[in-house]
Amino acid sequence: MNKPGASYTERERCPVYTAIRVIEGRWKPMIFRRLGEGVLGFGELRRAMPGVTIKVLRQQLRQLEAHGVVTRSVEQRATLRVRYRLTPHGRTLGPVFESLWAWGVAHLARLDDARIDPRKV
Repeated sequence: MNKPGASYTERERCPVYTAIRVIEGRWKPMIFRRLGEGVLGFGELRRAMPGVTIKVLRQQLRQLEAHGVVTRSVEQRATLRVRYRLTPHGRTLGPVFESLWAWGVAHLARLDDARIDPRKV
């Protein structure tokens, strides 16, 4: 018989759940995509993702930074300038997102063929 909490511990050590925990979040895939194109400031990221709030963008950037996927640097000029970039470790997520993209395209096509609204699934 399983001990209480054993499945929680198993989940915490599961590589799939660990990976999902790093990339889950409404805006994280878009953040990753934008930073995959180059180094961006906070304002540039925000303008590139209409609809994201300052609070949520800051929160998700901090989470990505805590996981070592994104790095933040502060440049001192006439005004402080914060820049974000993917770390080398973060760049290793590229193939993961490419695979998820391909799967998503195929899945959406499948839903279209069955005339299923993806928002209702």
